[in-house]
Amino acid sequence: MTTVVITRPQNRINQTQKEYQQAGFEVLAMPCFAVQTNTEVTAEQLAYAEQAPLILIFNSNAIKHLLLLKPDFTLSEDTTVMGVGEGVAAYWRDHFEQPIITPASQDSAGMMALLDHYQPDRLVILTAAGGLDLVRRYCISQQIHYHQINTYQRQPLPLNFEPLAAQLHQQKQPILTATSGLILQHFWQQCPEALRPEICRLPLISGAERISGIAQDLGFQFVYTAKSPANADMIATLQQQISH
Repeated sequence: MTTVVITRPQNRINQTQKEYQQAGFEVLAMPCFAVQTNTEVTAEQLAYAEQAPLILIFNSNAIKHLLLLKPDFTLSEDTTVMGVGEGVAAYWRDHFEQPIITPASQDSAGMMALLDHYQPDRLVILTAAGGLDLVRRYCISQQIHYHQINTYQRQPLPLNFEPLAAQLHQQKQPILTATSGLILQHFWQQCPEALRPEICRLPLISGAERISGIAQDLGFQFVYTAKSPANADMIATLQQQISH
């Protein structure tokens, strides 16, 4: 049975593990981050977001922790909401009646294509610190005033590479996964130098083209890009590669 290394944030590991196991894979869990509410967000920031003409959301954690900060968060009827991925859209619809738009390409590039169409003069990004460099640079280049509200914080976790090293010692070939650039970079920074040459030869399933580019820059040789970082799309790409 193929072993898959899952690196999602700690709060998503159990559900992710369950879905991979149901698909017939063994799982080695290596969560890279814990997630917690950013209590430094101010009431003024949240009030500003409620009146924003456009809001960008890149994962469901941003929504979850927004509601922990302000359970009665209410948007203006004129606000346009954009979210990356059907998982984000579904989580939003579970809590809000306001429509949400998702890009055809479930990544930062897809979001920028939507912004090209709507051409806002200002917007709010709900996220956490780190990442989203492409979107921020895009806003600056297009003279879009953006206000980033970090509704949650990522707490880097130490990774134990001994189980993965044992798999390699047994001549097994586990498959790696990366659903964000920050996750992949943290995994790589924690990876012992002695293991890196072997790790780079393992197949890696990426959740977006941008993540695949980061993986290739790090030296990964066999990188396969899923339609989106959603578990179902990652598993579909994994199954496709195994069948080949």
